[in-house]
Amino acid sequence: MSEPARAVQLRVLVGIDLSERSRNALSRAVQLTHAGGSLTLVHVTSDAFPQKLVAAHDSYARDVLEEHVLKARAEGVGQVVQMIAYGRDYEQLIEQARKDRADLIVLGRHRPSSALQDMLGTTVDRVLRLGSMPVLAVQRKAEQPYNSVLVAVDFSSASRRALEYAIRWFPQARIAAITAYGIPRRSLLADGAARQSVAETHRLALKGFLGEVAQALGPDYAAATARIVPAVEHGWPEDVILRAVDENKPDLVVIGTHARGGIGHAVLGSVAEWVLMEAPCDVLAVPPAR
Repeated sequence: MSEPARAVQLRVLVGIDLSERSRNALSRAVQLTHAGGSLTLVHVTSDAFPQKLVAAHDSYARDVLEEHVLKARAEGVGQVVQMIAYGRDYEQLIEQARKDRADLIVLGRHRPSSALQDMLGTTVDRVLRLGSMPVLAVQRKAEQPYNSVLVAVDFSSASRRALEYAIRWFPQARIAAITAYGIPRRSLLADGAARQSVAETHRLALKGFLGEVAQALGPDYAAATARIVPAVEHGWPEDVILRAVDENKPDLVVIGTHARGGIGHAVLGSVAEWVLMEAPCDVLAVPPAR
C-alpha cells in the first residue's frame, strides 16, 4: 500500500496592499509555504500616487513588509523575500510572478464597492484575465489547512487542470468534484425522463473524467483520487456551485477559468468570476494551460 502523497512545495507570490484583506492573504500564503517552498511579498505603489507622498508611503510599506517577513519566518517559511514595485498593481504582480516562476498568486478578496468596479473589475479579476497562473482569492484569515475542497467540473481543459491542482496541492483534503447539467428548454421528453437521462450521462462522464485525472497523476496520488466524492446536480453552473458551497461549507472552491482579454471583456460574466464574487469561502481560480 502506497503512502499518502505530500503536498508539493509551492513558489507563492502574495500581493500586499497594506489592508486587512492582504493580511488575510498573507496568513494563507504562509500556511501554504511553511513546510517548504518560497514566498515573495509584493507591494505595488500606484504610479498615480502623488509624488510628494511616495517616500513617506514607501517607508510605511517597507515597515509593514518587514513585519510580515519576520512573521513568516517565525512561522517556519524558510525562503521569504519582500519588494516594492511601481505602476499598475495587476501588471506588476503578473510581471513579478513570471520572473519568479511562481506557481500561485495569492490576493485578498473584497467585494466591489461601486458600479465602476463592477464594470472594470478588481485586481483579482485583472490578474486572472491577463496572467497565466492560478490565483487564490482569500476571504478570511487562515486558521487551519484546507481540509474540505469543492472542485467545479465542466469537462474543459481548465477544469481538469483545476482538479489536478486540487489533488496535488491538497492531497490530504476531502475533495468533492461537482458538475452541473441542464436540459433543453423545449425538450421532447418529459422533464423527469429528460433529467434522468442527462444526469446519468453526466455521471458516466464525470466518472470517466476522474479516471483520466487519476491515471494522469499516477500512483502517488491514488489514495487522494480514490477519496474524491463525485456529485452531479441539475441547474445553472453558478447556482449549483454556490448551493453546494452553502450546503457543504467547504474551506475552498477550486474552479477553472476560460481565458479572455481585451476591453470587450471588462464586464464580469463568467461562472468563475461570479463564484469569485459570491462564494463566502476562499476561491482558487485556475486558467487553462498556455
